[in-house]
Amino acid sequence: MNKLNFVHITDTHILQEYKGSFLEKMVRPNSNPSDNLIKTLENVKSLPHKPDFILISGDLVHEGKASDYEYFKQIIEDHVIDIPVYTVLGNHDVTAAYWEGFAGKANCTDQLFYETDINGYRLIVLDSSYDHSGVGMVDSEQLNWLANVLKTPAEKGSLVVVHHPLEAGEVNDGHALTNSKELLSIINDSDVIAVLSGHTHQNKISNIGDILLSTADSIAFGGNVSNESFQMNDRTGFSLCTVDENGLAVQTVRFPDDITVFLSFSFKELQQLQPK
Repeated sequence: MNKLNFVHITDTHILQEYKGSFLEKMVRPNSNPSDNLIKTLENVKSLPHKPDFILISGDLVHEGKASDYEYFKQIIEDHVIDIPVYTVLGNHDVTAAYWEGFAGKANCTDQLFYETDINGYRLIVLDSSYDHSGVGMVDSEQLNWLANVLKTPAEKGSLVVVHHPLEAGEVNDGHALTNSKELLSIINDSDVIAVLSGHTHQNKISNIGDILLSTADSIAFGGNVSNESFQMNDRTGFSLCTVDENGLAVQTVRFPDDITVFLSFSFKELQQLQPK
């Protein structure tokens, strides 16, 4: 089988309780991130063909505890049947809480980057959760590891997943990886078909050379980013992806159709609201 079908979800921002958190103002009845994740997974169940896997590319939980990751895991187990789920961490994830709550490994110091084979395609997961400021970077250890991995082509090609996109868009490239050029220098002229990301809460698809860059919508809330401000809206969505010998095709699924902006911050205000 040359074709691989998968669902790309990102920026779920799950918490058991949003009261007192940074996200409290955006949570409304029947429209909180947990409800949106459940709705998305139920939507996946209704697809005409079961996907080969589900990818969740970071900010799984919003500055949470181990119990929040247990809750996140329970939602997945309750609503995903016989589909592998691969997770990536983002800048709002807490590594120790993830290992304890999601993976059941207290005090784990394992690496968060890895590779796995899926029907001849190689999925490469990188960790860009550099710190909690929102800045994304793939460190030198991972870059060296990646360069070594890509020396041997996969049977059908490679897909790279990293929370922060290689390019954020026409404005505010501060949301992109700080060392995108270093990463690109490694994946250029390799078997990498595409790079999949999240972080911006805005869907974007572009190309750098022969490599497709696909950033999915968040299912927690949407974002409109300018050079001065960040707006939160109720746009949510995910990506249906098909990769074959012709490359990666991405279909965006969005809801609702009519978008309502419910919060707006200048970047200075946003930084002041972030946990210290």
